[in-house]
Amino acid sequence: MAVHAEDPGLLGVVPFTFDCHRCGHCCSGGSGYIWVEESELESLASAKGMELDAFVDRFLRRVRDPRTGHERLSLREERGRCALLEGTNECSVYKARPAHCSQFPYWPSVMEDEDGFEQARSTCPGIAKVVEPEVRERAFEALEALYAEVDAFVEAAKPVCIQRGLCCRFEEAGHELYATALEADFAAERMPEASAPEGEGRCPYHSGGKCTARTARALGCRTYFCDANTTSVLAEAHEHFLRRVREIERETGYPSAYGRFPALLAARGVGEETTS
Repeated sequence: MAVHAEDPGLLGVVPFTFDCHRCGHCCSGGSGYIWVEESELESLASAKGMELDAFVDRFLRRVRDPRTGHERLSLREERGRCALLEGTNECSVYKARPAHCSQFPYWPSVMEDEDGFEQARSTCPGIAKVVEPEVRERAFEALEALYAEVDAFVEAAKPVCIQRGLCCRFEEAGHELYATALEADFAAERMPEASAPEGEGRCPYHSGGKCTARTARALGCRTYFCDANTTSVLAEAHEHFLRRVREIERETGYPSAYGRFPALLAARGVGEETTS
């Protein structure tokens, strides 16, 4: 499991740990301010291969800081996205990005304000709220019982596994596996050891063409089959059981989050080259 003893988020008004998933959600989650200091301009312009004045005109705006009333430079947004964001999650100036970007989510608005924390957590799947042991135990017990119900339903549907292991090779299958933080926490506790993923974005539990964590695998793994005869019924079942997972979260008070399963596992130290 990953060690977060030094994570500054543990000192927040709502204790949390953070592992960046490189999902880009913090760069595309709506309007706000990312402050840019004068001392950062040259490196930013250089990273874009632009003259300084051209960079400032294209990517920055002058606004008043609502906290101080002083005029400052902030990155421009385009339809709720940072103008420097390319595609879904690629920062075009990542190595030269402003300090304000690199400091997320350890901003005063997140560390010192519960509403600010919840707003940040709703956007960023890498923010993991610290869960009390008794809450974790009750949620895990309920999730394990639900998984048994899911497996019984799937067995009764009699899907056929046609292309063994293709569903776990996401880049070949053309899909991604999402899961809740509850499911990732459950898997990481039950199966904390795994080899490094065999490919970028792959699940670390998929090794040598087989799943090494069958009892701990996520809901999406349990309900997905390439058998066209059962695709519709299992897709409907997945949504039903996902709502049940959300009910467990609400009933136990387990923090709700949702993201790519491999990224969630990586944030928990599963599949790292060295685990502790």
